[in-house]
Amino acid sequence: MKKYNKFLLILASSAGLVVGAPLLSVSCKTVDKEKINLSKFNVIKKNYEIPVYEFSKVGTIFNKSINYRMYVTDEKGNKTIKEVSQSLWDYYNYIEGEVTRIFDGDTIEIKVTKQPNSKPGGKVLHVPTTMKLRIPMIDTLEENTPEVGKEEKELAKKDHAYAEKLIPIGSKVRVISSNWSEKTYDRFVGYVFFGKNFERQFDIEMLAGGYTLARLDTTKVISEFIADLSKESTEAKEIRSYLLPYAAYAINYGILNRKGFYGEVANMRSPYELSSKYLEHGQGMVDFSLSILHYNYWKKPKLATKKNNIYRYLEQINQNKK
Repeated sequence: MKKYNKFLLILASSAGLVVGAPLLSVSCKTVDKEKINLSKFNVIKKNYEIPVYEFSKVGTIFNKSINYRMYVTDEKGNKTIKEVSQSLWDYYNYIEGEVTRIFDGDTIEIKVTKQPNSKPGGKVLHVPTTMKLRIPMIDTLEENTPEVGKEEKELAKKDHAYAEKLIPIGSKVRVISSNWSEKTYDRFVGYVFFGKNFERQFDIEMLAGGYTLARLDTTKVISEFIADLSKESTEAKEIRSYLLPYAAYAINYGILNRKGFYGEVANMRSPYELSSKYLEHGQGMVDFSLSILHYNYWKKPKLATKKNNIYRYLEQINQNKK
């Protein structure tokens, strides 16, 4: 990943940096990477070996092995407990495929070229050979809904084009899911990884590119994240918990560095202005981003707490360690 001359003050408070003014007024000076490196925090180092500013390598996290126990039934129907060790890719039933179509910025279609590996105990899982996928952590502007106005459609074409730039038709992707039976309408829900060794993650790259808001249940994702931090590094966690710090860095990186809609594409001044363009979903769309949006971007920063905002929570960790 190239060195950027402009680094946002993400995780600044939790890393000991002083953030005295809203992020929009912070000058884009070079920031010491070590001060925003999550691995500085021993309490979360065991889960986040990849620094947040290297969000384009987040896929490497899933190479690590986790351990768990499971019941295995033999041919006679007898159940025994088996100790299992496998990569997170296998634990989350990864598939591989090629991109065949991009419907919009958060929905794609793939042709499956590799089915999930057999589970311990011989259980076999199959998914359809052609899959329409809903990207889970983001929600882009509507492009294909008839009721949507011209402005939203025109902007949606921009995030659509950026999605195609990231994963052009024919791109090889790896997709994981904690539950391949989960669907939203006619779409399966899966986290898409691409690029060299599948290191890049699509939701995170769209956020970093400044072309979308997040779609996260604010309280739930933070509570999951906190609960998962207490687990051993060899225990499996929610997929979102692994990705959340990097998604948080990415969305704020995109805003501060005036990427995508915050730059020449649309010159929007804040995520609230972007939210106002989501006429189909409503102008409160920014609320779904608040858990990972730095509280200095909130209209009322004092409402951000350790229970609803990852930065407030990391600040609390840092204070407790002093």
